[in-house]
Amino acid sequence: MDKAILKKFAIESRQDLMQRMENKIKAFYIDEEFSKQQSGDVYILANSKHSLNLSKEEYTKRELLIKRINELGLDQVIEEAAYTWFNRIVAIRYMEIHDYLPLTRDNQSLGIRVLSSKDNTPDPEIMKFTNLVNPELDINFKKEKYVELKDDNEKFKYILLLVCRKLGRVIPQVFDGVTDYIDILVPDNLLNESGFVNKIITEVAEENYEQVEIIGWLYQYYISEKKDEVFADLKKNIKIKKENIPSATQIFTPDWIVKYMVENTLGRYTSESFRTNLKYYVKNKNETIINTNIKEVKFLDPCCGSGHILVYAFEIFYRIYLENGFNKNDIAEMILENNLYGLDIDNRAGQLAILSVLLKAREFDKNVLDKNIANKINIISIQESNKIDEKCIMNITNEAYREQANYLLDAFKDAKEIGSLLIVNKNNYMNLENEIKKDQTIFGIELKKLIPIIKCANILSEQYDIVVTNPPYMGNRGMDAKLSNYVRKYYFDYKTDIFSAFIKQAYSLTKPRGYYAMITQPTFLFISSFEKVRDDLINKNSIISLLHMGRGIFGIDFGSASFIVKKEIKKDYCGSYFRLNKRTFQYIDVNDIERLYLLSKDNIKYCFNFDEYKSSDFTEINTIDNSTENDNGNFYDNEKLQIKFETTQSNFNKIPGKTFAYWASDNIISIFSRGKELGNIIPVKQGIATADNNRFLREWYEIDITKAKLNSLSVEESRNSNKKWYPYNKGGAFRKWYGNNDYVINWENDGSELKNFKNAVLRNPEFYFKKSVTWSLISSGSIAFRFKPYGYIFDVAGMSCFPSDNMFNYILGLNNTKIINNIMKFIAPTLNYQVGDIAKIPIIKNENFKDKISYLVNQNIEISKEDWDSFETSWDFTTHPLIEYIEKVDYIGNLNDCNYTIKDACESWKLNCNEKFKLLKNNEEELNRIFIEIYGLNDELTPEVDPKDITIRKADKLREIKSLISYSVGCMFGRYSLDGNGIMYAGGKFDENKYKKFKVDLDNIIPITDESYFDDDIVQRFKQFIEVSFGKETLNENLDFIAETLGKKGTETSEETIRRYFVNDFFNDHCKIYQKRPIYWLLDSGKKNGFKALIYMHRYNENLIPKARLDYLHRVQTTYEKLLSDINYKLTTDLSMVDKKETQKRQADLNAKLQEIKEYDEKIAHIANQRIRIDLDDGVKVNYEKFKDILAKIR
Repeated sequence: MDKAILKKFAIESRQDLMQRMENKIKAFYIDEEFSKQQSGDVYILANSKHSLNLSKEEYTKRELLIKRINELGLDQVIEEAAYTWFNRIVAIRYMEIHDYLPLTRDNQSLGIRVLSSKDNTPDPEIMKFTNLVNPELDINFKKEKYVELKDDNEKFKYILLLVCRKLGRVIPQVFDGVTDYIDILVPDNLLNESGFVNKIITEVAEENYEQVEIIGWLYQYYISEKKDEVFADLKKNIKIKKENIPSATQIFTPDWIVKYMVENTLGRYTSESFRTNLKYYVKNKNETIINTNIKEVKFLDPCCGSGHILVYAFEIFYRIYLENGFNKNDIAEMILENNLYGLDIDNRAGQLAILSVLLKAREFDKNVLDKNIANKINIISIQESNKIDEKCIMNITNEAYREQANYLLDAFKDAKEIGSLLIVNKNNYMNLENEIKKDQTIFGIELKKLIPIIKCANILSEQYDIVVTNPPYMGNRGMDAKLSNYVRKYYFDYKTDIFSAFIKQAYSLTKPRGYYAMITQPTFLFISSFEKVRDDLINKNSIISLLHMGRGIFGIDFGSASFIVKKEIKKDYCGSYFRLNKRTFQYIDVNDIERLYLLSKDNIKYCFNFDEYKSSDFTEINTIDNSTENDNGNFYDNEKLQIKFETTQSNFNKIPGKTFAYWASDNIISIFSRGKELGNIIPVKQGIATADNNRFLREWYEIDITKAKLNSLSVEESRNSNKKWYPYNKGGAFRKWYGNNDYVINWENDGSELKNFKNAVLRNPEFYFKKSVTWSLISSGSIAFRFKPYGYIFDVAGMSCFPSDNMFNYILGLNNTKIINNIMKFIAPTLNYQVGDIAKIPIIKNENFKDKISYLVNQNIEISKEDWDSFETSWDFTTHPLIEYIEKVDYIGNLNDCNYTIKDACESWKLNCNEKFKLLKNNEEELNRIFIEIYGLNDELTPEVDPKDITIRKADKLREIKSLISYSVGCMFGRYSLDGNGIMYAGGKFDENKYKKFKVDLDNIIPITDESYFDDDIVQRFKQFIEVSFGKETLNENLDFIAETLGKKGTETSEETIRRYFVNDFFNDHCKIYQKRPIYWLLDSGKKNGFKALIYMHRYNENLIPKARLDYLHRVQTTYEKLLSDINYKLTTDLSMVDKKETQKRQADLNAKLQEIKEYDEKIAHIANQRIRIDLDDGVKVNYEKFKDILAKIR
């Protein structure tokens, strides 16, 4: 099955058919008033603009169309009509390929195709006149009407409608029903090259129709665009409407998952020999054989979609019936009538489920369509009572039946919004149905609308031996008010998501000692909001098996879990659990997940290296011989992970939050009982949610630094400082011990603006400005904890705990060990580390190691702080490390008389970094040793730390050189000075006397040119900086080293390489370093590099842009004009061909630059004349936008 072709075909077909339906509806002028005249069987509708001549049938259908539009609205009717024709033609196509079309009186196939020809001739076989007059053909063909039709398309439409009506008598749920207006909307030109029938034949090859599942795949792809629209609206906080729930929640279940769920539920009602032939069946230690009459086994899919699960259940039932000796001519009918039940919220999906199951039955029994089985089938879409006239209930004379009818009217109001989550009182509603069928009055006609609801109620009020489903996934934020209120009322502890509510409903619909199976998102396994779900699963059921999968089952998704549960409590039940991923968001192809499952299903020793997985090159790595069993009965093989685990589900009760940590060893589980929860020892707190970060937060380097207080020791000190900006802990990247000090928050006047801001949530203010241990809410891998000194306010994503001084280093040291990293995989394996998760960390105190732990932690904080502060993005940055770590040669005592090489400085810095890295790694490994001993995990963990988990940075020559260049630009602008440490100017009053060794650029404009035109351009200033910093004698050697590091090309001089870096790359690198919040702004005329100049945001004033235009842009323009004049003269002289070609190339370049500058001059003049002022408090994003037409784009 080529799913790419199916997707393209379905999406394009929806667009085409909807347009055709819209055009057809417009042609009936349904929104206009007409006068009506009848002449025989012809109705003449006319007004001043239009007239219509309609047959009696067409007139009736038009009236039905108008009624339907009034009920649903035009858009929904267009959608409904388009899909009806799509579904009908797909169904006919499948049946004709498999020779299933029931075109005779006894509903057998004639071997005649309706849409195509087996010999690939252009005309459909049914259009041959000999076929149309075949006496066996039972479609009510009228020869005289047929010959009156003008062309083949009209004739085909006539035949197609006859075939649909015939199929409507056989499968009324698919080819009849509420779409009785549909005949007048049959698409035009079906046989043309662009027609739908022609496309389905030419674009979707016949081999795609081998399995009935094609119907489900086409449906999923058909609604995919609508689904995208719904989720786009959801991002705009537009709730999912009732009519869009199916599109938002339908998802086709992969075939092997269907087989896993069906075989491990229905398969338990078979003999042991039968089970050995079930490919996906998991044999458990606690295996039991269920002896029952197979005719009495009821199987329900309450969210059946297109019927994929029911179709496979039919196959297994059929095989069981055969094994039990039933007559194969009776089996299909018995299964459909006695065993299979299905519900879905979507009418279209319900139709498909019926069709799919009937077609599967037809595969086994060629007479099944002649047994009136369609009316006995127990599959239906949820119906609602909104449009039933309540007055008709009074026509029911029996009081008990009348009460039932009123109850159903109330229960099924807006049922399309609730779906199979409806709670329906158990009752025998069949008597009510019989009573209604007997009523032949006008009220009885209205009452008959209640019959489909009665059928739904009967299904929902029963219990089943087996419930298997793939429920919809919809978080509570996507639910509209009615659905949300219903779920909160009837599924309060399961309200987080629709799928979790369905877990409860599946339990309710299952008989005692019956089985239910589902595939859902995996969040319920671990997240705290699903704790009640886990508690009920663990303590009210026996979990037979569970597949824990990452991304891949549904394409790009958020992981999935499929499980088999028996509704029976068995003490210490031991189930099978399969860990088919290492990280939730790792993509593994659905077929490879299947292979891993099958390889490990009967082999608990099977291990796999997920880190080396590539979907294009999957290799089976069976490690039976190499895997080693540890003391806890689990297996490991270096980097390969065990897939299958067998564990007692009662162990989950011992883990905080009852998370499904099925891979946890007995030692790990015992830690939770031996240790005290962190939250019971120290405060673990969530911080502020500002509700508008753009308003209240800034990267610290954006602001006027004189308005910031970076070290308040208390709330009181912050109040007395009269400052505006304070450090803000917002989580950040994976980093241990110290760092991620990036943000500041507007806390002026004790946070008065934020406190009065709508929707802002200020939690735990009594902990503001206190030192803490913090972590990031979300991580892509391991969790990391950091020290935050006094002075910080903390965010919801920068949650923190507040140990006492006595416990501070012990907690920080423990939390950064492999022990806690391992334990967090059980507590929060989704890598979302909430306060509640951290509070569950088990703490085992040991006073014997406390001093050593404290020493190591202090040293780790110091090392990490030195690393963080060595970069200019730290507010404690002092000077560039290559200046700090220069090797001195012939030191005389005066900096200007010193000569150093940057190469030596890099080596010195590299040695320092390597020593610190090694020391930090050794310290972390020693902490691991200590805590592994304290926690008794010597047999499970080793102390070694992977170098990638050390979060200080090793030296990187290219990075250091680029950062040196950045530091030099900072010195040019006066942000830094060679005369002192740290920030010299970032707001306030500027003092040029602070810059003696290396002079600051006084006008705050530094031109960047592609050649050396000026003495004060950025390359000349950079050369001066290198000379002053490292000495005159080593200047050329240092420039050469810098150029080689930057990637010197061919015959370039070192100066040309450096110039190329400033022209092409410096600003982009600066934007990356400063998180797209550049403090050095680039005036940029465009791609031709006609004019570029840097300015320093913090020194900006309203006169700067006019000055840049007059003193720099115009100077560059004059220079280009002079150069161009010289070139034009040169071209009049006698030049060699090579020289002439090069000169002409230069001429074209200068002309392009001049043209670009002239256009840029108009833009910059417009800005210059405005004399724009900026407020640093507004930040880069707001201020940069004011000048966007003259500044380089931030990438």
